Amino acid sequence: MKDLDSYIDTLYQNQNIGADKTQKNLYSKEKYLRLLQNVLLVLRDNKDASIEELRNKLYEQSNLEYMIRDFFLDLKNAPGAVISYGTKNYQETITIGNKQEVIMENGTLVLKKEIMSEDAIFDLASTTKMYTSICILKLVQDNLLKLDDELVKYVPEFKYLNGVTILDLLTFEPLETPEKIDSTEDRNEAEHILFQATRRESNGTGIYNDIAPMALKYVIENITGMKYYDFLKQEVLDKINMNDTLVNIPKEKIDRVSNGNYDGRYDKHGNLIIRTKALKGIATDDKARILGQPEGNLSGHAGLFSTVSDMTKLARALIENKILNLEIRDEMAKNRRGYAFIKPDGTKNYAQYFGMLVYSKNPILASSEVRHFLSGKSFAAAGWSGTQTTIDPINNLNFTLLSNRSHNRMTYIDPSQRWRIIQNDVLGYRSIILPNGYEMMDATRYAFDRDEVINHCIELALEYKMLEEITEYSKNNDDIIENHKSIK
Repeated sequence: MKDLDSYIDTLYQNQNIGADKTQKNLYSKEKYLRLLQNVLLVLRDNKDASIEELRNKLYEQSNLEYMIRDFFLDLKNAPGAVISYGTKNYQETITIGNKQEVIMENGTLVLKKEIMSEDAIFDLASTTKMYTSICILKLVQDNLLKLDDELVKYVPEFKYLNGVTILDLLTFEPLETPEKIDSTEDRNEAEHILFQATRRESNGTGIYNDIAPMALKYVIENITGMKYYDFLKQEVLDKINMNDTLVNIPKEKIDRVSNGNYDGRYDKHGNLIIRTKALKGIATDDKARILGQPEGNLSGHAGLFSTVSDMTKLARALIENKILNLEIRDEMAKNRRGYAFIKPDGTKNYAQYFGMLVYSKNPILASSEVRHFLSGKSFAAAGWSGTQTTIDPINNLNFTLLSNRSHNRMTYIDPSQRWRIIQNDVLGYRSIILPNGYEMMDATRYAFDRDEVINHCIELALEYKMLEEITEYSKNNDDIIENHKSIK
């Protein structure tokens, strides 16, 4: 067995590799020890157990199954999910809930459940941005593009963005359009609005935007002479057998799509909107849909669909440098926007932490998509529809959560309308009673509340990694050992 102190030292050092000064030493050695001490207890109490039995012990003692059941089934934060996490040797996948709860009949939502399947296809929403980053960096790696090239060199239609570079766009240069792109249903008009994008002022917050990655889609297409999705498929998806990552869902796969339709929204005037255009295979993102997703035209910011199996393949390929070389890949995670600053009231705050169209580790844990105990080269991506993926190349860990959070859920409530939320005193979930008496669950805090589930899954993956390393375990073949669990 390897020395525990040395193992903790390695993890402690890994958190600082690639990190800037504001991201360093966020996790203490004492915290690492508390996080991983259960591995030692399981080893001590099960000396003759196989590694499979030891993993099962760790899983049982983690209470992860209870936590996932509580989040999805009891508190009803989303209809269902497929979650996968693991190490270079082992991948664990959990399926829970339903991929569909209701359909619309005669203007009314009626019950029609479909059980979640492990091969369910999900709308990735903004997790699509990570793919755009990968494709741009692939062009840089192949010397077809430079990060300091200006956007207008490749897409002169963006006539108001002189001086904006590819790197600016990859790092969420604050941009705005004179009108909302989804103010029209006409693709040509939507593109006309997009091409009028201009820079806007920002104080370090509110940087995240869809326009920058949308612009990069045109860079890819104009350099390669191919549609964005066709380039993505040729250079990434086909090379690692990601056969279920799609922009246009073929008929034979449509039944596998997890329904993301019928989300509810209350605007500031108290108007209720139940959105009905995100049919199976149609993006929940209005802009992606208007810009041609149903016809197979992928935008740079959203519109891609995938499965947890394909997302795991992508994570492993990035970790193993099968798509991007080590130097280029590590540029993705590097903090480009985040910094510490003092607010007018004298308190310390941090600007948003982004790498290249992905999240970098934020010093404030509640604001960080990347767990603090991961390495400094870790990065994450997330989507409105209920998706999140985290990749740690140094510790060799990956995590993906795919869910249909926007299906049959309230996804936006203007602050002035928050009084409409009721709390069920018996079961604890939050819901809204619609004017017709229909009860719709409140998922407006999904992106915050899901963090506990994400954290425990990645903690368990780190325990599995420690178990493998301190027992000097190595698999005997080239295939990752998989474990499939279904929570009822």
